[in-house]
Parts: sequence; structure tokens; C-alpha cells
Amino acid sequence: MTVVARMTLIRWDADDKKDRDQEDRRFFVEAVGSFFKRYGYDEVDGRVYGLLLLMGRPATMAELSKELGLSRSAVSISLKRLSRDYLVKYQKRGRVKYFSAVPAFLKKFLQQPKDILEHEVIPLENVVERMIARSDDPVRRASLEKALKNLKALECVLRGIIRLESEARCLNGSWKQGTQAH
Repeated sequence: MTVVARMTLIRWDADDKKDRDQEDRRFFVEAVGSFFKRYGYDEVDGRVYGLLLLMGRPATMAELSKELGLSRSAVSISLKRLSRDYLVKYQKRGRVKYFSAVPAFLKKFLQQPKDILEHEVIPLENVVERMIARSDDPVRRASLEKALKNLKALECVLRGIIRLESEARCLNGSWKQGTQAH
């Protein structure tokens, strides 16, 4: 094989790797955007956060806006929301703010069972219990009791998840069961 042919193959390999890296990067940013929607954020918030995670260095609003193809206004609104929730921090250098992500996926994920239990399951149980107490109709009462049984089972599962989370400790990148090492 000639030197020119080898150089062409190397360039194609490099271009292919660059294309795959760009695809993976786009996928990651979009996936984080979708993930954030589950937690009540805007998809733009998730995309901004995902890009900051990938960049691995502080970035300006202009850099984020250009990279994501979004208006500075949209990026600014997202950064304010993310900063308010301690997912993004910034340093000011002169008149320019440099933003960086605070990795918090696990924290957000682990908060979900607590929120579901506190804001959805327990209030529903209370309502169903009150409805059972007021019901004179045996068919309706049986239906409500079945719903309450399912809610109690869900409560049990969520409490189990919460208990497991409180017992698990992430040390040096690996999960350990039990108490945290000192």
C-alpha cells in the first residue's frame, strides 16, 4: 500500500471517529434533555446541563448558545434555573460568567422515590381511606379497599428503595453496602 493510500485510510478513520464522537455527543445532550423533562425541567435545561457535563470545563453563555444552536435568551433562562437548583455554578471573570455543571444525576434520581411517596402516594392513601370511611356502598368500598391495598404495596416498595439508598454509599467510584468507611 502506498503512503498516500495509508494516509487516506488514516484520515477516513479519523473522520469516521470524529463523526461517531459527534453523534454520541449529540445523543448524550439530547438524552440528558429528555431525562431532565422527567424532573420538571425544560428540555433546553437538560441540553444545557448535558453539554456542560461533556465540555468538562467552564463555558460562557455565548459558547453554549452557539454549540446548542439556541438563542442566548433561552440559554440564559436555563442557566438561571439550573443555578437556582444548584445544578450549575459560575465564576465571573471580568464581565463574563463561566458556567460549569455540578454532577447531580444520582441525587436527582434518588430523590424521586421520596417525592413520589411524600407528594403522591401518601396523600392518595389518605384520600382513599377517607372515602372508604364515608362509603356506604359495599361494591365501591371493595374497589376503594383494593386501590388502598395497591397504594400500600407501592408505599412499601418506595420505602424499601429509600432504605436501600440510605444504606448504600458511593466511595471512590464503587458502591459499598453498609456504613461509610472513615
